[in-house]
Amino acid sequence: MKRMILIATIVIIAQQINAQGSLSLDWGNTTNYIAHGRTLSKNQACFQPGIYYHINKGPTVMAWFSLPYDRHFSALDEWNIIVDHNVNLYKQAQNWNINLHGYVNYWYLPVNNDTKVQDYYQGMKYAAGIHFPLVISESAGLKLTSGYDFYYYHQLGRDVGIRAAGIHEFLIKFNKKYKKLNMEAKSVISNNRGAVSTSIDPGWGFFSQHLSCSFDVKLITLSTSINYQRTLDALKPTGMDENLVWFSLNIGKRIKL
Repeated sequence: MKRMILIATIVIIAQQINAQGSLSLDWGNTTNYIAHGRTLSKNQACFQPGIYYHINKGPTVMAWFSLPYDRHFSALDEWNIIVDHNVNLYKQAQNWNINLHGYVNYWYLPVNNDTKVQDYYQGMKYAAGIHFPLVISESAGLKLTSGYDFYYYHQLGRDVGIRAAGIHEFLIKFNKKYKKLNMEAKSVISNNRGAVSTSIDPGWGFFSQHLSCSFDVKLITLSTSINYQRTLDALKPTGMDENLVWFSLNIGKRIKL
């Protein structure tokens, strides 16, 4: 943990010499922590604070946490230090682009003796991908976007058979702005070829729908969302997470440096 904090600090200092950035603070709340199509909180409500340092024309360095409100489930706490970066290949304004993206994530979970709750404690996640966004329509503050996203995902953990995977996602997204209010609806079809465990073979697919809105209130931004996921190929042999519904509420603040 200390080594990763030091590396992240060096990255920030090195980039800040020639670039300005901004700092964002976020206090998230979710009824269920979902990642890669699965619940990582045993269907427990979590608060998810985050600190993000955005470097102009550079990466974003962040510390992010997921902590169940019910502290009887403290073994499901998650701490992350993430360096994330994406680049559009074409700078000129147009209806389509090619976006390259990737991140490195160091994650840590508290050590516990109950392997039925959690049996891996820390590790690294790596992902690199390519995204093809396409603006189908844009008028009167309404924007319709479609896209295809592929990324290669590799995770290393302790005492668990986590493996690499290729993930394909197709999405369609609506955005509508009303002065300080921004509304978004998004549908995603994802085909995940086993980025969780070797026991889930060959992987699964899911269809998810997301409806969210955000509102600027003086010094902060409030956002909320409702999300539904239906598993297209049931997880085997567990049969978990076939259909999921979860809600979120976030309070954020962005500071220019």
